[in-house]
Amino acid sequence: MLILAAAIALGAVALDQITKAFVSSHFAVGDARALFPGLRLYYTKNDGAAFSILSGHRWLFLWFSMLAMGLIVYLLVRYSRRHPLLTVSLAMVLGGGLGNLIDRVLYGSVVDFLDFTFMRFAVFNVADIFVTCGAVALGVYLLFVEPRVEKRLREAEKAAETGETASESVENPSDEPENSSDDRDGTTDGNKK
Repeated sequence: MLILAAAIALGAVALDQITKAFVSSHFAVGDARALFPGLRLYYTKNDGAAFSILSGHRWLFLWFSMLAMGLIVYLLVRYSRRHPLLTVSLAMVLGGGLGNLIDRVLYGSVVDFLDFTFMRFAVFNVADIFVTCGAVALGVYLLFVEPRVEKRLREAEKAAETGETASESVENPSDEPENSSDDRDGTTDGNKK
């Protein structure tokens, strides 16, 4: 699972940096061109968070980003075998976060270039898409998948303590011993012929 996580994170970083390099080399800051109805390419640089919040606090974002990326790497190493959705969501957030972190370290600001024209929204980039999609997937995992994973793990742990396999524990959830084959046939040792 760690190989999958690394592939997703590196793919996100590569796609993000390639698109930013393309926009930087073909546009001047402030240039805009329609891409699709409702979406345009608008080259801007952002040294803050979304909507330029806390603009000018580069070191704050650098430290926060590095701390967050370290935490995500730790979670991936510790829990990557827990469920594929957890691995994928964390890897997407990691890849997107690294893409923007690279910009902050090398250039002091993040290249943004995707702009919705039908609503007021922050100009964003490919890294932001990965972070957002990964965060939504992580939320889905935590709300709907994690409880089932946790239940399955508890059942397996309980089964290991009692010496059963996990499948035996699920098939025979009570602690009573299974009846012998003669009991299932409706006969007992006293009724055998």
